[in-house]
Amino acid sequence: MYAIVPTLIFTVLSLGKNSIRILHKVSGSFNSGRLTAILGPSGAGKSSLMNILAGLKNNGIEGCVEVNGEKQDVRTFRKQSAYITQKDHLLQDLTLEEYMMAAVHLKLGNKVPNKEKLFKVETILKTLGLVGSQRTQISRLSGGECKRLSIGVELLDDPAVLFLDEPTSGLDSSSSLKCVGLLREIARSGRTVVATFHQPSSRLLDHFDNLYIVAKGSCIYQGPTGSLVSYLKTVNLNCPSYHNPADFVMDVATGEYGDVLFQLTSGIENGRLIYNEFSEAIPVTPSHDETRRPSSIRKRSESLNKVDQEKNGLSKDRLTYGARAPFHTQVSVLLERTFRTIWREKMLTKVRFATHIAFGLFIGLVYQFIGNNANLTINNAGMLFFNLVFIVFTAAMPTLVTFPLERKVLFREHLNHWYSLKAYYLAKLLADIPFQIIFPTVYLVIVYFMTGQPLSLQRFGMLLCVTICTSLVGQGVGLFFGTALSIQSAVFLGPTCAIPLFLFAGYFINLNSVPSYLSWISYISVFRYGFEGSMIAIYDYDRPPLECAQPYCYFRSPQKFLENFAMEQSSYLFCILGMLAYFIILRILGYFFLRYKLKMIR
Repeated sequence: MYAIVPTLIFTVLSLGKNSIRILHKVSGSFNSGRLTAILGPSGAGKSSLMNILAGLKNNGIEGCVEVNGEKQDVRTFRKQSAYITQKDHLLQDLTLEEYMMAAVHLKLGNKVPNKEKLFKVETILKTLGLVGSQRTQISRLSGGECKRLSIGVELLDDPAVLFLDEPTSGLDSSSSLKCVGLLREIARSGRTVVATFHQPSSRLLDHFDNLYIVAKGSCIYQGPTGSLVSYLKTVNLNCPSYHNPADFVMDVATGEYGDVLFQLTSGIENGRLIYNEFSEAIPVTPSHDETRRPSSIRKRSESLNKVDQEKNGLSKDRLTYGARAPFHTQVSVLLERTFRTIWREKMLTKVRFATHIAFGLFIGLVYQFIGNNANLTINNAGMLFFNLVFIVFTAAMPTLVTFPLERKVLFREHLNHWYSLKAYYLAKLLADIPFQIIFPTVYLVIVYFMTGQPLSLQRFGMLLCVTICTSLVGQGVGLFFGTALSIQSAVFLGPTCAIPLFLFAGYFINLNSVPSYLSWISYISVFRYGFEGSMIAIYDYDRPPLECAQPYCYFRSPQKFLENFAMEQSSYLFCILGMLAYFIILRILGYFFLRYKLKMIR
C-alpha cells in the first residue's frame, strides 16, 4: 500500500499514436500537499500525460512512473487514486444523498461501520457545501454542484492521488473559483492533486501551487506559480503588467512570440528540473524537492495532515481504505440503485406502462372477439404475430436508448474501482426483470379477453409464458445493441437486423416453403419460436372445433390450421427452450461487448 503522501516522479520518453509522436521525453514531479495544474494549448499532450500518470494508457509508451521512489504498479495505483473526467456522468434520477450513500457502501465495503460511513458522507457534504441539496435529484443540480458531487464521491475512500481533467469546463467564474479552491483544500489535507486546465483566469492561477506547462509534447515550465513570470524573463519574454501570465504563456506556447520553445524546454531540461526563482533550477528528486522547501512550509504540510486525520477520526494507516465491497454487497447496492433509477425513469416505467395498456386496448378493439371464429383464424394468427413484434420492441427500445447513456456512468465508476463489471451487469439484468414480467402480463390480459381467446387457464398460462420469454429476449436484444454500439447505430441497426427474422418467423412464409439453403435462418429467428409457441398454445392440445357461422369453414379444425403453417409437429417445449437460449446468449454477448468497451478506454 502506498504512503499517505505520495510523490509521483515520471519520465515519459515518448507516446506514439500511429506515426504521430504526442509526447517527447518529458519528465516531472508531482508532490503531495500541492495542487498542480497541467497547462497547455489544445493538442499539447496534457490529457495524454495525465492519462499515463493515472495508469489509463499503457500501450505505445516508453518511460517509467515512480511513486515514492518505487516503480508504479498500475493495478495497485489505480486502487489508491481517483480519476475525475471532464464531463460529470451521473445517474440523473437519483438524489444527491442516495448517490453518495450508494457510493460509500460500494467504496468502503462491509468492514467499515455504517456510523462511520454516515459520518464521512456528512463531513464531505459539509466540506463541499452540498448539505442543502442532499435530497435534490441530480438532474436538478447546477453545473457547479454536479462537479462538486463528482469530486465528493471519489473522496469517500480517501484516495492518495486525485486526477482531474478540465474540472472547470462548463462552469462560470464563481463556480470555477469554488471548485479550484476546494481542490486546493483537498491538496492541503496531504493528497496529491493534479488537474489539467486549458487557459485559467488570473484569479484561478493564484490558487495553483505548482504549474506544469506543456507545448507540442514537451515541458516548457515546471515550478511554483509565482516563479513563472521570472522564468519567462530568462529567455527575454516579459509578461506585460496586469496581464494574465496564463494567457501570456499560452501565446508563447502557440508561437505568438517566435520560436522560443526549445529554449524554454532546455531551461528546465524538459521537466527534469524544477524552476524556483529563489533557489534556481533544482533536480526532480524527492530528496532535493523536500529539502529545498522552506521548513515553515514543510511543518505546515505535516500539521495539516495530522489535523485532517484527527478531524476525521482516522489513524494514519486508515486514511486510504483501498478495499471495495464484496461481490454480494456490490450486487445488492447496485440492484437497489438500478431499481430506483428504472422506477423514476419515465421512459422505462410510466411511458412503457401506458403504452402497454393503450396498445392492449387498441388491439383488443381491432381484433374484438375473433379468437373462436373459424372464418377469422388468419386474422387471429396476425394478432398473435403482432403481439410478439410489439413486446420485443417495447422491451428492447427503452434499454437500447438509455443504456448507452448509462454506459458512461459505468465507465467512470468502474474506472475508479467502485465495483466489478460482473456485479454491475448482474444487477442491471435483475433490476429490470420484474418490469419485463408485469408489463407484458398487463398487455396480454387485456388482449386475451377482448379478442375472445379460449377461456382456458392452461392456454392463457402457456401464451403468457411465451409472451414473458419474448419480453426478456427483447430486453436482451436492447442490452446487446446498447453495449456494442452507439445510440445512433443501435437505433438503426436494431430494427434493421430484425427484418430478416420477421420473414422466417412462419407467418409471412410457410416454413416448408423456405429454400433449403436459407432454412437455417428460421432457427435463429426469435420470432419463429415466439410465433410457433403462441400458435401451439392457442390451437394445439386437442382444442375443439371452432365456431363457424357459415355452411363451411376451411379452418374450423384447429389442427388443420396448424398444418397450414407447417406447425402440426411442432413442440411447445422446443419453442420455450429456443427463447431461453436467446435469453442466455444475448446477455453473455452483451457482457463481453461491455468488457471489451471498458478495455478500449484504457
